[in-house]
Amino acid sequence: MLLLLVGGCSFFVAYRLSHSPQTFESQGSPQTSQCDQTLWQYVYHPARLQVLDPCISVTGTVEEVRKEADGDVHILFRLDQQYESLLNEKNISRQQGDLVLEPICQGKVRQADAEEPCSRYNGPYFEPQIGQRYLVSGAYVHDADHGWNELHPVNSMQPVQ
Repeated sequence: MLLLLVGGCSFFVAYRLSHSPQTFESQGSPQTSQCDQTLWQYVYHPARLQVLDPCISVTGTVEEVRKEADGDVHILFRLDQQYESLLNEKNISRQQGDLVLEPICQGKVRQADAEEPCSRYNGPYFEPQIGQRYLVSGAYVHDADHGWNELHPVNSMQPVQ
């Protein structure tokens, strides 16, 4: 048991050192143009999100969908195997081993300090279906308040077979 714990911690430390979080800045990579960077103006408290990559695309399956008080939708997304390296220990221990997807301003805002960012939002809107596979694009971020990694904001969700 101790050997598993030490091995797991060693793997995590090595992973975190090789994937250190960055603060958000416009980076000129070919993928950046796929994501609408203007969506950031609607993100509630964006300073809590450390951008690891301004725009990535992943595939996987929706496992759970819940509406948040800030108007966002919290989606647990089971990544296809080739994307599992995007997860950290909090995704594994607190998000059922899933990546969190956060489409912004999708529903009624029930949190006073989140009303203003969503008041001007005009889409995109998504209706994710549990059990459906999707190709999802968005900013790959580390949520410093919760400790897990997310796609936030989500730019697109396209059903795939």
